[in-house]
Amino acid sequence: MTPLSEEQLEKKRHDRKIQILAAAIKVFAENGIKLTKISVIAKEAGISHGLLYHYFQSKEEVLHASLEWATAGTNELFDEITRHDFSALEKIRHFTKIALSEGNSDTFRVIQHVMRAKDLVLEVTNDLIEKQGSVYIKQLLPLFSQAQADGEIIEDDPQELLALFLTVITGILMEGDQEYWSHNLDHKVNLILRMFTAR
Repeated sequence: MTPLSEEQLEKKRHDRKIQILAAAIKVFAENGIKLTKISVIAKEAGISHGLLYHYFQSKEEVLHASLEWATAGTNELFDEITRHDFSALEKIRHFTKIALSEGNSDTFRVIQHVMRAKDLVLEVTNDLIEKQGSVYIKQLLPLFSQAQADGEIIEDDPQELLALFLTVITGILMEGDQEYWSHNLDHKVNLILRMFTAR
């Protein structure tokens, strides 16, 4: 058997690391921070407990790296949403669907777990989550304000409406019945947004 080139080895290491990060997001979402064990992440990733330690030194390091990986595309997500020629309300609806879609919801759930267990995670992880929250507010608040100006959302303090919206989304994600929410998602998103819409 021909030995792998350095480039092939690097690709294999990269792919393995992504495999671990994806597994970690899933396990942290399901179990929370405190109850997640390195051995469970390794099992989900399909690797040995020992091999995982070739990539990461601790559970806290895996958590941070997995969140960095999972949230790396947030700005691109909002760029994609704002590029659409939708009304502000349609952009909010689009964001809500993405947030509740299978795969994306795990990342949001891990973020919530971190916010509830700040003392169990690295300071840089708390900083990452705080920065992430700022991105959501910075991107969503103008949409709520514009939707109000367009008469699509009820008149009230847009910051309060956004806080309520994010609380509702968080509650749904933390409840964790992904199968329920993925079925007939458009209808459920419309029901959620009826709390805010003017019509």
